[in-house]
Amino acid sequence: MLRASRFKNDVSQKELAEAIGVSQHHISEMENGKRPIGKEMAHRLAEFFKTDYRLFL
Repeated sequence: MLRASRFKNDVSQKELAEAIGVSQHHISEMENGKRPIGKEMAHRLAEFFKTDYRLFL
């Protein structure tokens, strides 16, 4: 869902990472299932993409 949201909004991993205050590597790991997307991170992502945080959980 994270990768799909990025592509839909034409946002790079680096741009997203800088906007929500994490590293680009962190975004990559979440997209590839190597790092879970916690509730706090889901809220940050939802605020950035202007959507419901539950989409990322």
